[in-house]
Amino acid sequence: MCHESTSVGLPQSIGIGKGTVSLDDFDQTELVISIGHNPGTNHPRMMGILHELSRRGVPIIVFNPLRERALERFADPQNVMEMATRRSTPIASTYYQVRAGGDAAALKGIAKALLQLEEEQGNVLDHAFIAQHTQGFTAFRR
Repeated sequence: MCHESTSVGLPQSIGIGKGTVSLDDFDQTELVISIGHNPGTNHPRMMGILHELSRRGVPIIVFNPLRERALERFADPQNVMEMATRRSTPIASTYYQVRAGGDAAALKGIAKALLQLEEEQGNVLDHAFIAQHTQGFTAFRR
């Protein structure tokens, strides 16, 4: 969650220079995909949320060229049992240590798979959301 990239990239893509997610959104999340995010180093407050999500069984998929220790296992410093017993909770259910640019290739592959599944089975994509919140989807789809 390094803010430098968001201050440049987000205004170009969504018109505002900061994230639009609320921490309350994580109460309903069913999947977390973390791309190039080093919360143990850059956003330690996020580790408590990821810790809780992992303990609830929410899949956390990580794409990162760096091996971020906190995304592998995390001991909550506010949890007396974890600290006293030196236990930690696995955070990432899947960790892809990609090369630089590998995250973009992975996202293209995921998009291709979803579009193919939509074509074969239908009812995979939220077309109302896409129509209301995106631009250029038809061109992207080609």
